[in-house]
Amino acid sequence: MLKRKIGYACGDIYGGGAFLIFSMLYMNYLVIVEGLPVVLATTVIFIGKLWDAVTDPIVGVMSDRTRSRYGRRRIYFLIGIIPVFVSFVLMWYSFGITSQTAAFIYHMLAYMSFGTAFTIVMVPYNSILPEMTDDYNERTSYTTVRMVFSAGTSIIAAIIPSMIIKAIGGEVNGPEQKTGYLIMAIIFGLIFALCWFFTFIGTKEREDLPTPENFSVRNWFTVLQNKTYRIYLGIFIFVQVAIDLLLALFMFYIDIVVLQYKNYETLMGVLLVFQLLFMFLHNLIAQKKGKCHPLYLGIPIWIAASLAFAFVTSETPFIILCILAVFIAFGAAAGNLATWSMLSDIFDVDELMTGKRREGIYSGFTTFLRKFSSGLAILLLGFGLQLSGFNQNEYNILKSSINAFDPTKYASSNVVATIKWMFVIIPVVFLASALFFALRYKLDCRRFNNVLKGVRKMKAGEGIHSFNEEERADFELLTGKPVDALWKPRE
Repeated sequence: MLKRKIGYACGDIYGGGAFLIFSMLYMNYLVIVEGLPVVLATTVIFIGKLWDAVTDPIVGVMSDRTRSRYGRRRIYFLIGIIPVFVSFVLMWYSFGITSQTAAFIYHMLAYMSFGTAFTIVMVPYNSILPEMTDDYNERTSYTTVRMVFSAGTSIIAAIIPSMIIKAIGGEVNGPEQKTGYLIMAIIFGLIFALCWFFTFIGTKEREDLPTPENFSVRNWFTVLQNKTYRIYLGIFIFVQVAIDLLLALFMFYIDIVVLQYKNYETLMGVLLVFQLLFMFLHNLIAQKKGKCHPLYLGIPIWIAASLAFAFVTSETPFIILCILAVFIAFGAAAGNLATWSMLSDIFDVDELMTGKRREGIYSGFTTFLRKFSSGLAILLLGFGLQLSGFNQNEYNILKSSINAFDPTKYASSNVVATIKWMFVIIPVVFLASALFFALRYKLDCRRFNNVLKGVRKMKAGEGIHSFNEEERADFELLTGKPVDALWKPRE
């Protein structure tokens, strides 16, 4: 069983590692290294997210409909190996393009290729867990191993890429580091591609596959009829976008606000190491109390840590930054474990409602909304930085001239104040919203087991008249529909 969990978890070496490198370094790479204006850089990301509106639902439906000797999900792990490698390298190398317009177009296409490769493997990957086990706590266990692999890879991805970039391109955060970014991309692109081979051989799928259904756009949006899923999206989107924006702003915050770029890897390493350690604690809480309970503990602590950053300055001792990073790690671990472990249970609520297994549609819709919301937030972030007066070329020139760069003077500018308050306020707003939805989420272990029992009764032809009062109340609470509106296969 552990071997199976490890095989499954290998997929999030790419999911966690590539997304962490992207979130931490890509904005910095486009703006500081490639010299794109910050609004163009965020537009690159936003257009890539719009492209996901095409690819995510297509791959989701395709994975539901695919029938092959390797299953309907696992075949995509093989197909995606080469696109994963090539797209990751292209994203970090621009072939010496100097025209700003040409660079913008190139990076837009490169990022779109990365998003497509990510979709090819991650949408089927997020769909496969319910086919491996239907046990509520066992799914949490699988997700915990997955998140441990993701967090462990994130630790490596937070430290090693920057070390490679600095070793080859120098210590100054700027255009001289282009070759370092290329070498980093080749090394990690190979790692991310190979992980999918191990996921392919380490996972399994059910053999009693349902008859595939035709896809329509209307069909795709029917997932929103599921009340539990709508509440889940409120938790998932706000938590994940909070994490994405935290990572997107983190390097700017450390480099520009607190002037500790040299300690960036150490601080990020502290955050990610403790996030990994807290996964085990949150796993115990989730299995004992329910999958939402880590959020009840983690989100308030993360909010408190974010508010504390309002009082941080360039004079704040580094140890204080590390302590705050530990508190953020506690909340981020709770958010990642809870949201990803919840998703697989919602597929069963949908089966109760429709009589169909539509993991691919749900996974595609969820992946798209996560990426689109993140892209929109980062686009708005770019406009916020531009309105504050941030100019990447001016900042590079200032930092390269010891005589011209006065940290104290720069720290009093609108740019620094804007970055600081975005770093403080944005997570607080998003996390408070996530907590609001978490308090309304009702799919616990008891109700989940009733859902499985209800599906079995329906498949056996017993019909809704066989449900007891507790089951009826649970099904109406979870689906948002009267029991009479549920799937009736043989009545």
